[in-house]
Amino acid sequence: MNDRRLIERWLPMAALSEESVRERRSMSALPPTYYLHVWWARRPLVASRAAVLASLLPENADEKQFLRAIGIHGDPVRARRIMDKAKRSGYRVDNPYGYNRAFGHRLDSDDRVWLRSAMGAGPDRYTVLDPTAGGGSIPFETARLGFASLANDLNPVAVSIIRATVEDPLKFGRSIQGEFQALAAIWKAKIKERLDELFPQADLPDRVDTSYLWARTVTCPYCEGLVPLSTDWRLSSGGIGVRLIPHLGGPEGGTPRRICSYRIVDRISERSDGTVARGDAICPFGDCGRVIDSDEIKKQAHAGRMGEQLFAVACKRRVRTTLKSNKPGRDRWVREYRAPRPVDDIRAEIQARLEEKLPEWEAFDVIPSERIPDGTKTTEPRRYGMPRWRDLFSPRQLLCHGTSVEVFREMLDADRASGQLSEIRKAAYGYLTMSLDKLVSFNCRLCRWDAGRGLVTGIFDRHNFALKWSYAEMAPLIAGAGYDWAIRQTSKCIKELLDLTGFAASTSRSLPLHASSESTDVTPPPVTVTCKSGDSLDHIPDSSVDAVVMDPPYYDNVMYAELSDFFYVWLKRTAGLVFPELFRRHLTDKDSEAVANAMRFRGRPGAKALAGLDYQDRMAAILAECRRALKPGGILTLMFTHKASGAWDALTKGLVEAGFVITASWPIYTEAPASLHIKDKAAANSTVFLVCRPREERSAVADNVYWEDVEPKVASAVRSRVAEFQGGG
Repeated sequence: MNDRRLIERWLPMAALSEESVRERRSMSALPPTYYLHVWWARRPLVASRAAVLASLLPENADEKQFLRAIGIHGDPVRARRIMDKAKRSGYRVDNPYGYNRAFGHRLDSDDRVWLRSAMGAGPDRYTVLDPTAGGGSIPFETARLGFASLANDLNPVAVSIIRATVEDPLKFGRSIQGEFQALAAIWKAKIKERLDELFPQADLPDRVDTSYLWARTVTCPYCEGLVPLSTDWRLSSGGIGVRLIPHLGGPEGGTPRRICSYRIVDRISERSDGTVARGDAICPFGDCGRVIDSDEIKKQAHAGRMGEQLFAVACKRRVRTTLKSNKPGRDRWVREYRAPRPVDDIRAEIQARLEEKLPEWEAFDVIPSERIPDGTKTTEPRRYGMPRWRDLFSPRQLLCHGTSVEVFREMLDADRASGQLSEIRKAAYGYLTMSLDKLVSFNCRLCRWDAGRGLVTGIFDRHNFALKWSYAEMAPLIAGAGYDWAIRQTSKCIKELLDLTGFAASTSRSLPLHASSESTDVTPPPVTVTCKSGDSLDHIPDSSVDAVVMDPPYYDNVMYAELSDFFYVWLKRTAGLVFPELFRRHLTDKDSEAVANAMRFRGRPGAKALAGLDYQDRMAAILAECRRALKPGGILTLMFTHKASGAWDALTKGLVEAGFVITASWPIYTEAPASLHIKDKAAANSTVFLVCRPREERSAVADNVYWEDVEPKVASAVRSRVAEFQGGG
């Protein structure tokens, strides 16, 4: 082949692996694509950029210039060794890499000159397709490199994220951030007026309640005691935790029933043991102590008798300081915990207010009433008496989110009626839905308290809807947290996305932010985002795409549609009013999704095998569509992560059926070791880049080739590549 690409000859495996892991290592400094909105199994930006660029560059492209263009400006492997040695020796080193993380590098004028020289034309002459774009890493890096980007996904939630990540920053430039901030300020102020009394703060100004920790409860069938359920009563990484004080009830106990109160303790030895393990509960009352089996717990949950009890409140306490001059210094805030007080329990008032609002909200479809469908990932809530999506929220949480939607709709209707709903205003509303989704995902009954970090975790710290026996609730109206935090995070994302693209202005032609006085104008590349099945990309002409770079669904690892319904049911009530073409379905499309979901074949013999064949067929159809769209000399680079041979079998058979041949493969570490999806699990932590070409049609007179002739060549190739992979780390 006379147009062999760089990725078919060479890829800096070790350097790219370390830089990909480095990108994800710091939770406090992730790229904005990670925290604009939840999506599952995103690829690192540096790995995506390398895949796109190496798929288009000719094989003789300068390797040092390539490393510079993708942001690797030193030896990350050596830097990692220095850090590991320092860690073992107990001393600290400051940034042995000698350069900032690679994803932050923006092409400068030297990079652009080199690209034009190496490729024989400007980047704007090349088009890259990602038919299963998901969280948008590949389209984002495609656009940053200056190539025309065609991004598609079946899932409307993913398409909303891609628009906000790639399309809107390029389309509206810096002006979109100001538009969003102005809109969000109005939204927050209106919400605060309506919800302020739902979160009483009795200790202001010296102490602020930030989070409420709730334990689910069941009634012991043997002693009628109210049993709070938690696997661990720890509150912080130190010894602080909760001690249960069981009250026997009746005339002697002084309480009307057997119930527990709570005390905050400082030592592990004083902390109570967990009251639930492996689905079974243990009654904490001293005269009982019997095991309550999981079937009984589920029975009570389905009967509506699983309750909840506040067992601790996380606070910030003001510590006033004094300077040496005896003048007041800057106040410090320290985290502490307190036991609940009667004034904290306003559930009766909240329930009354919710019941007052529900008829109106149900009539105008403000809150999600859809039932949670059967699925691989959705069975857990249903098993514990939560059949509808709204059941994943406590009454106070539902009241907050419903009010957020209500205010959003009122503002949107007012703008539409006054003729102010411009394109940029619509985009700002789109970002506002990202903020609302952030609050929804961090304020539901499936959010846990992270004792190590002392904060509420989002629902998707794991890729499922696992029941949380105890959950954490935000106080969303306090300054700097809740609504303030969600809006600030979204605004920060917009700014950083704009910074990373380098296209600053809101006009169609703009100077890159990093441009020197010698730079020429750089036009933002065209971006097309579509929401349709990847096997029917009828908007793309035949033989029009230079490269397909894709990160396809991972077989049975992630059920994207099942998980994204959590957001879809809220987005269709907000974003669906701004972009109705995306949110016409009752729930996301699970029947057309290319995943190996055995639930589709439930009740049929060999359901798992049938799911694998279904995935293979769907991937073959998507890949065949990619082949149709590819130019004759185009290539397909596919990133895939899975530890099961069956997943690889299905994928590679799909490639063969679609008419592709694999010309190269490169394993790259891409997963953060501390991720809860990876840590302590037998999970794959590397992504394999498969480089493919359309297979030439076999001549009718060609001789048959037999495995006995091919096998020695395969063995030789394997030995050669294994040695190369080992050399690359």
